Amino acid sequence: MFKLIILLIFVIVAGACSSTKHVIIEDTNGHQDIISDTTEEDGEQILPPEAYYNFLAGFLHEQSGELKEALKNYEQALSHDRNSLFLLSRVAALQAKLGQLNKAVETMNKLIEIAPRPVPAIFLLAEIYFNLGDHEKSVETYDRLLSLDAGNVRAYLNRGIALLNLKRHDEAIASIQKGIDLNPENPVGYTYLGNVYFDKGDLKKARKNYHKAISKRSNYEPAYLKIAATYIKEENFEMAEDTYKYILKNINPFSHEALFQLTQIYVQMKEYDKAVDLLENAFIQNPRDLDILFRLALIYKETKDYQKAIDKLKILVAARPRDLRLHEYLGYLYEETKDVDKARKEYEYIISLDPENIDAHLHLGYLYARKGEEEKAISILKKAITIDPKRPNSYYMIGIIYSQGGDYKKAEEIYLTGIEAVPDDPELHFNLGIVYDKLERFEDMVSEMRMTIEIDPDHENALNYLGYSFADNGINLDEAISLVERALKIKPDNGAYVDSLGWAYYKKGLIDLAIQHLKRASKLMPDDPVIMEHLGDVYINMNMKAKAREEWLKSLEMNIENKKLIEKFKEAGFGDPEMEDRLKDKLEEYNKKKLKDSEDLPKEDVPPVQNNLIKLKESHGKLLTSFSV
Repeated sequence: MFKLIILLIFVIVAGACSSTKHVIIEDTNGHQDIISDTTEEDGEQILPPEAYYNFLAGFLHEQSGELKEALKNYEQALSHDRNSLFLLSRVAALQAKLGQLNKAVETMNKLIEIAPRPVPAIFLLAEIYFNLGDHEKSVETYDRLLSLDAGNVRAYLNRGIALLNLKRHDEAIASIQKGIDLNPENPVGYTYLGNVYFDKGDLKKARKNYHKAISKRSNYEPAYLKIAATYIKEENFEMAEDTYKYILKNINPFSHEALFQLTQIYVQMKEYDKAVDLLENAFIQNPRDLDILFRLALIYKETKDYQKAIDKLKILVAARPRDLRLHEYLGYLYEETKDVDKARKEYEYIISLDPENIDAHLHLGYLYARKGEEEKAISILKKAITIDPKRPNSYYMIGIIYSQGGDYKKAEEIYLTGIEAVPDDPELHFNLGIVYDKLERFEDMVSEMRMTIEIDPDHENALNYLGYSFADNGINLDEAISLVERALKIKPDNGAYVDSLGWAYYKKGLIDLAIQHLKRASKLMPDDPVIMEHLGDVYINMNMKAKAREEWLKSLEMNIENKKLIEKFKEAGFGDPEMEDRLKDKLEEYNKKKLKDSEDLPKEDVPPVQNNLIKLKESHGKLLTSFSV
């Protein structure tokens, strides 16, 4: 009860108070943001009781970190007095915090119109434009502020950073220098000036200004951090390491940026033990800093020590049970350890709290597909489409599931739906082209592959696919060679692409070049039966029967199921390959596997879609959340 009375007194005083505070936050670039109350009022302001009630509720929500609820209450309070400068400032501040920057701009413009002394509000408006990325508007707003307050040092400095983002370096230097001239003892100005030179690539001048900032304030951490950044830019990791160590030892032992940047240097140098020791010691010094645990989990993931990464994340989840990002990472790690059930539970938990979380739906759909529950997977992935029809991953994965089940018509339909929603996505056109190939619609396949290449001229898979298709059909052979050569410029050691080029040369009658490339392909991919078959085809065409027979037998050793090659072997007069001693064991293994696959096992043990999940995995890989140090 006593606390409630105190809060009521606070609200009444706050409502009537003649001024409010500016809360300034300075980031590592030295850029200052006002995130809180920014207006001043003259005299008392008497608000209706309903406004006080809603403000009190909003204040309690804000103190609990429930910013959306707080904003709702503040807006309800404002509805009782739409010209309350204090309430307008609170609403704008929370809108900015919640990322509702366009709404914050509207609120601030109204506040500026009615505020008797609008300078602080104009300052916040300039900052909101900056955070929106509208740096032109930000500069214009700072100009407006400076016309009212020509001695505002922060305005000159922040205006300079906005100009820097517009790459107007000379104007940025002039604006920041004006701020320095007004207050030459302020280290922020020299740090900003260093940032401009850093962006211009003049690292020596950048460092000179950062050192000037330190001469004004010897423990000014942002300048030290920027000095380290110049060394990283120069790839002088030893000096960067020394600088970060100095910060942690002498300036700020709890500096997140110094700690994490030093960790990143160790990771980049593959010195993972140093990175782990650094973070473990930092956590001992500051056991409440859960961000350190998170970084440790990232490093353990990087080193593929998934269980340790999971253990760290479990601690984090216990402390932050509603942090969905942590649950997503846990799900990813469970996928890596092939603990599908636990991974599914994580994604299902995410969806229970955030039904519109598209990434969780995509992961979950993939996991059900792996388990062989195609209908469930497709249902979940279709839900993902309703959440965001512009995300192509959902269409890829559904199409691949249909294709692997042999339902190419449905695969065609889903890809066409995807292309209607995202017409410029090359993968949708590429996958549709493959489906048309399966449906023996050659011209349609060619059209989709050409469209893929038109959208993405460096789509090496489409370049190779179309080039090989032309070669295999004996048409457009010059174009086939050109297409595959383009793919090889992107991936010169791709055995499949080298094979395609060799096959195109063979079809064009350039036998020596064909053999040269097919032999190279066989070295790059010694376990690929198609390449061996191609070599055998070339040799048989040259009447080099012994070599042809040997290459075909190598191919059959890798793929005894190739019935066409078995017939080709017989037609060449080489006898029945299944009677060859070297193939008898392979044939016996194949027959055992065939018998096993025909047994009536539970569906989850032999999921149909799991026979070939490579493409599904590739599609799934594109949606995996970035999870790196």
